[in-house]
Amino acid sequence: MSLSRIVRFMQVIELPTEFEAIVEQLIGRSDGSFDETFVRSLVADLVSRFDDARVRDYVEVLVTKEAADELRRLRGSLSPDVVVSS
Repeated sequence: MSLSRIVRFMQVIELPTEFEAIVEQLIGRSDGSFDETFVRSLVADLVSRFDDARVRDYVEVLVTKEAADELRRLRGSLSPDVVVSS
């Protein structure tokens, strides 16, 4: 693991407000398998992948799905019914 990756892991990752609910929802659905720092980092990474997207209407939905899929893959038990809160 590179030093820059370690430093990023230790920093508080700030997200746009609309993604805070997604982080909380994913943490709740994971039954404590993943801590907030990990989930926040995963969501931040996914959000950054859509930075240049021309259409931003569905970014929250796409980030939620991708994050839930990744956590499910890592753990094998995250419920697929994670939805975006409005």
